[in-house]
Amino acid sequence: MKIIFVATGAKGKNVVFVSDTLQSYSLGEAVRLTKEGEFGNVYVVNGRGGEYLRTSRSAPKKEQLEQLAVSSRQLFTFAQDTRYAVSTPAIARYLQLYQYTIEKGGGPLIAIDGRAKITKEAAKMKLQPHRKVIFDAAEKFNIDPYLLGAIIIDEIARFGPWESITDPLAGYFVGVNTSAGIAQVKTDTARGLIQEGYYNPNPNDPKLSPDKIKKTFRMDLYEYTKQPKHSIFFAAARMRALIDEWKKFVDLETMPEIVATLYHLPYKNPHGAPEANARGLQITEEFYQLAKEWLK
Repeated sequence: MKIIFVATGAKGKNVVFVSDTLQSYSLGEAVRLTKEGEFGNVYVVNGRGGEYLRTSRSAPKKEQLEQLAVSSRQLFTFAQDTRYAVSTPAIARYLQLYQYTIEKGGGPLIAIDGRAKITKEAAKMKLQPHRKVIFDAAEKFNIDPYLLGAIIIDEIARFGPWESITDPLAGYFVGVNTSAGIAQVKTDTARGLIQEGYYNPNPNDPKLSPDKIKKTFRMDLYEYTKQPKHSIFFAAARMRALIDEWKKFVDLETMPEIVATLYHLPYKNPHGAPEANARGLQITEEFYQLAKEWLK
């Protein structure tokens, strides 16, 4: 078994290792497997900070850990914007194997920007358990439950290739504006929605009170955004906030493709002529139909 991909934590330390079977392992697990002789071309070193892996001198350059490593920040960014793939050979190689594996497995696939991301069956299995929460959130914020579901499908698909890697990485980034949960809501987005009075996941938590929320640590917000229920409710609140903010110029209630577009973009000043991008159109034209089918 070989290591084909490595993700580094906030301090540049190798913390997640992916094998050629596309299984992800923590540093501790990788150290154990190396000691057991499961991983080739690496060996265990005992350093001041504990045990870690180092590449064997006999390993080809392309198999050296330094060549396989990608920063977690790059990884999270790539999941949202595939333009970065061409400049990251390690990501490109990993995706090539991932795409080959899911295509070989058969069944309909969800593709984004021309790349297969996840099987429809896998995405469906991730979405369906949250049906009730999706409808509850849609009712609370008076939004279309299927549009909410479609936006979540988009997030599921984009993070499909990376989920087993990004999940254990998130803990290293609780101090930055990390996205989390099934709807991939960022901690700063959650903070803004709490401040504006749209959604408070726990009114009994003093750190989320109006007079303290501005100074609440991101790690405290992350504890809520990572939970499926709160992730979905924050996503629904974000949709409602967009509709409310833009209503002086356009009625986004009748423009789902614009809601789907704005949902993923940095802040835009409201105006009277918003345009949908490719992501927003795929959400409303493709994923919306899947949401109606899977959530009925």
